[in-house]
Amino acid sequence: MARTPVEISTQLSMAEAADVFRHAMRVSWWSEHITGAGTTFEDPRGSVFDTVAQDRPDFTVMALLGGRGAEIQKSAVHMYMWDRGAHREIVLGVGRNLGAFGIKANRKIRRYVDTLTELDPSMKYTGI
Repeated sequence: MARTPVEISTQLSMAEAADVFRHAMRVSWWSEHITGAGTTFEDPRGSVFDTVAQDRPDFTVMALLGGRGAEIQKSAVHMYMWDRGAHREIVLGVGRNLGAFGIKANRKIRRYVDTLTELDPSMKYTGI
């Protein structure tokens, strides 16, 4: 899954899809508060050429998944979302550091897709 982007089409609102993403990317309370291996959310760095892109996303976020405090073990899930009126298009991708295998990121993406499917049975996706 980490090798190709996951493409999703859903009728959920942008706020609903973003909220599901935030919850799906979270780790356990213990990891977040005790070990410091929690998930943080950031605005992904883009290219200077993004400003001239014909179809810029309406919302972007990057979830940095902790690696027990070791930077080399961290991976990230990038979310790009477009509002197409009657539906939302979402693209998820995984970025990982040298020591990360992307296993945690893949599990989080699977959790996200499963939750979206429960909330929106008409949702369609590819890349998993």
